[in-house]
Amino acid sequence: MASNNHQSTTSNEHSNNWLSQWPSNLSLANCERCDWIFLLPSDAPSRCPHCGQPELVRLDAETDKPVYTQPPELVVPFSVDLARVKQSVTQFAKGIGFAPADMTAKRLNGRLQKLYLPLWLVDTAVNARWEAEMGFNYEVISHREQYKDDKWVTTEYKGSKIRWESRIGTLNRQYDNVRAPALEEQQAIEQHLGPMVEREERPYQPDALADAFICLPNRPPEDAWEDVQLTIRKIATKECQRAGKAAHQRNFRWSADYHNKHWTQLLYPIYVTHYLDDDDNANMIFIHGQTGKLIGKRRASPKKAKKISVGFGIVTAVSFAISLLLFLGGIWMPTLSPIGATLLNIAFWLGTLAFVPLVAVWLIDRFYSSENQAVEDSLLL
Repeated sequence: MASNNHQSTTSNEHSNNWLSQWPSNLSLANCERCDWIFLLPSDAPSRCPHCGQPELVRLDAETDKPVYTQPPELVVPFSVDLARVKQSVTQFAKGIGFAPADMTAKRLNGRLQKLYLPLWLVDTAVNARWEAEMGFNYEVISHREQYKDDKWVTTEYKGSKIRWESRIGTLNRQYDNVRAPALEEQQAIEQHLGPMVEREERPYQPDALADAFICLPNRPPEDAWEDVQLTIRKIATKECQRAGKAAHQRNFRWSADYHNKHWTQLLYPIYVTHYLDDDDNANMIFIHGQTGKLIGKRRASPKKAKKISVGFGIVTAVSFAISLLLFLGGIWMPTLSPIGATLLNIAFWLGTLAFVPLVAVWLIDRFYSSENQAVEDSLLL
């Protein structure tokens, strides 16, 4: 349940020195690519932990004040074992052929960075009048006449139908800890990385966040309220169906009034790391800080494949040239001709192998293309 002593966060009145409510070593920065706003330690790397943009733009905390600046009431700590995270990252680095030179377990684990993402928890009382059609299953028996073996045979069949009844009622209850997105990208994040697990929430302590990136909400409470109403309506729809002891329900409508709304900002944890591809673009990897689930783009390296192919090509060319010289030498020394033929055969197979790395990279990228696209469409925009 959300903390009873939390303050309503719908107020627009902030302290003139709002950053003082956060850990003392944090500064404000913005990513011009994905437009996320962060609080980050002064010694943290400047690369965006969301989209991989090389440089974050440092902002002035007063003149560039974000739309929402209050610290959270609750923080979910990292609970997945760090050794397990590193093991997953190591497996990710080993899991692809012709990997980019930067995609090594040592570099990925060395770049692991803590990141906290915001989420709203809402408490509200609801008074509503509702109406719906409730569906109840009932059994019907039918008979079928069939002429068989020189006589009429009656077969009994049992089936199920739905009886619909109109119902009207009222609902008066308290809903606590209704989740609402504090980020525009929240739905996509949960779809691929998984939702925050309800456990181990702790009151906000500034020192606990001192070594992490903190993403500030880009959806303030007034923007997220519509999502809260939709969520409560879905919950209420199921509750009314259960109350009516109906197997089915349709055409649910209601008129609801909300009272005593309280908003709690919660931060939940993920790990972030990255590797650079052939074009020095950062490919982000995200690990759920509670479950350890990992998602990230897998890219093979055409540059590495091309180097290997060129190496095979050079050896092929040299072998072919030597084989020709041996054939020519065979005019005067017949014993050289069989050697030349053997070397020409070797050159042919080496030339064939020269195309294997390029084809392999193409196949690898096609194999991971749907997975990569899902990550790009969700977390990397």
